[in-house]
Amino acid sequence: MRLRLYDKTMHAVRYWLLRTLPTCKVAVAVISESLERRLTLRERVWLKLHLWVCIWCVWYRDHLLTMRETLRKQSASAEEDDASSAMTLSPEARERIKRALGGQGR
Repeated sequence: MRLRLYDKTMHAVRYWLLRTLPTCKVAVAVISESLERRLTLRERVWLKLHLWVCIWCVWYRDHLLTMRETLRKQSASAEEDDASSAMTLSPEARERIKRALGGQGR
């Protein structure tokens, strides 16, 4: 009996929040902005409530975070590849440097 009352109450609260909170269109904009800047306390609370009610926006946020993490990892690995290739010299370049340095001592 108590569980049923709890479920009905939670459903009523979520339904009320869904009707009183701004739309998903606004939530998407706030989620995107949250990746660029720190949200205000009011925005964070509002977004948490919206995410509690709307699974679609939760999925959207999760996808954005996954893409962001993947792109950062890819960018970091590309920078490492560029750095490692920049540190190695071709055999011809090594030979030219050796000849140039050898000629200075004479």
